[in-house]
Amino acid sequence: MRWLSLMLLTPIPWAGRTWALPFLTVLAPSERYYQSKARKHKKLTEWAWQVVLQARGWLPQRQLVVIGDSSFAVIQLLFRLRQLKNPVAAIMRFRMDAALYEPIQNAPGAMGRPRKKGKRLPTLEKVAEDKRTRWKRLTVQEWYGEKKRKIENHLRNLRLVS
Repeated sequence: MRWLSLMLLTPIPWAGRTWALPFLTVLAPSERYYQSKARKHKKLTEWAWQVVLQARGWLPQRQLVVIGDSSFAVIQLLFRLRQLKNPVAAIMRFRMDAALYEPIQNAPGAMGRPRKKGKRLPTLEKVAEDKRTRWKRLTVQEWYGEKKRKIENHLRNLRLVS
C-alpha cells in the first residue's frame, strides 16, 4: 500500500520553521493488491494526476507546485500538468542518465507528421562531468533548521521546462 499526500507548505511561527500540512491524502494500492481483484490496477502517476486535478479544481487561480520522487518523473504526467489551463509546476528527481530533449519547435506549414521531441540534450551525468559547465556557489538562508547553507548550482542552460 502506498499513500499519496498533497501538502500545504506554511510557516509555523511557534515552531520557527515551515511545515508541510497534509490537506488531501489518498490510498494508492499496489499492482500486487489488484491481482486477486476484478478492478484494473491504477498506476501511481494516474493517482497523482487525479489528486492534482482535484486540487486544481479547489484552487483554480492559485499557483501549484508539486514535488515528487523519480516515480513521478513520467513524461505523460508532466505533459498533462503543463497542458492545464493554469499549468501546475512540477519538481521531480530525474535519473542521471535520463534522455532529455529541448521543447518542440514546429515550423508553421511544415510537411509531414509533427515532431514529438525537440533536439536531444546531454544527460545530467554528462553536464555534471563536462569541464565547460560553470558552477556558481549560492547561499540558502534556511536549510532544515540551519541558518545558512552553501550549495552549488550549474549555469549551463538546459531549458528542461519552458
